[in-house]
Amino acid sequence: MNQRGFARFLLCRECGFVPECPNCSTSLTYHEKGHKLVCHHCGYTAATPATCPACGSPYLKLYGAGTQRVEAELIALIDSFPNVNAPVIRMDADTTKGKGAHQALLEQFASAEAAVLLGTQMIAKGLDFDDVTLVGVINADTQLHLPDFRAGERTFNLIEQVAGRAGRAELDGKVIVQSYQAHSTPIQSAAHYDRAGFLKEELPKRKQLKYPPYVRLADVLIWGKNEGEVQAEAQTVYAALEKHIKDQLGSEWIILPPTPCVLSRLHNAWRYHITIKAPLEADLGGALEPIFRGRKTNKTVNVSIDIDPMSLL
Repeated sequence: MNQRGFARFLLCRECGFVPECPNCSTSLTYHEKGHKLVCHHCGYTAATPATCPACGSPYLKLYGAGTQRVEAELIALIDSFPNVNAPVIRMDADTTKGKGAHQALLEQFASAEAAVLLGTQMIAKGLDFDDVTLVGVINADTQLHLPDFRAGERTFNLIEQVAGRAGRAELDGKVIVQSYQAHSTPIQSAAHYDRAGFLKEELPKRKQLKYPPYVRLADVLIWGKNEGEVQAEAQTVYAALEKHIKDQLGSEWIILPPTPCVLSRLHNAWRYHITIKAPLEADLGGALEPIFRGRKTNKTVNVSIDIDPMSLL
């Protein structure tokens, strides 16, 4: 169900090269339709090369389980049962581009006597079909180890949500979860509908490292075309914030130095961020407003602040 879990990438067997987006510095995703490589962040598209752009080797391979590949495997499996007629309805970025495509696919699934709905995380929640009896989750742990404090929480929520699509009426439901980290607490807890068990392990970590729900967060994002200018502006903003916090807000406030974002380059812009941790009762916006109101703007570097961010990527 996870968008990245369904992605397929091109890899050179000789040197390990993986094609990246020139605008975002993230791996390009292979799309079987059109035999092309696409950036899922900015939309950049390139033809799939016949040889490795780095070393010239012809030994390229695909890895990962894209929706199109999973669709082909499901169709082949269904066709192996001569008396079974169950169309595979794929919902992903490619099949839902057109106006009304999303609703049309769901109506096709709802009206079929038997069918398989295959999709990314867009089908994990919000759907209510009484006769769905089996749900499968592929690569459930894809985002489990992302460097974001909510990674485990998102993994737990995704599995719990998609599991809730099965057995919603009189028929019993079954959920199958495929994972390389099946022992992890988020996956085990979600598999057993054990929210208390997940919180028992997760909350002490959050408390020790000072993350929500024990503090409030603000994430200051600095971005621009030139990395050196972005880095310099990030240092300037950090110095002003650090002084303001020290002089006006007290020792309970914590500010972390500027670092490149995990997604350090998106849409041809370099990205740095500064994380601020504040007491729960703090008026984050009001306390930090003087710095941003009084800041001299930079024509080539942008700065924004996200209060109580849902992601630090």
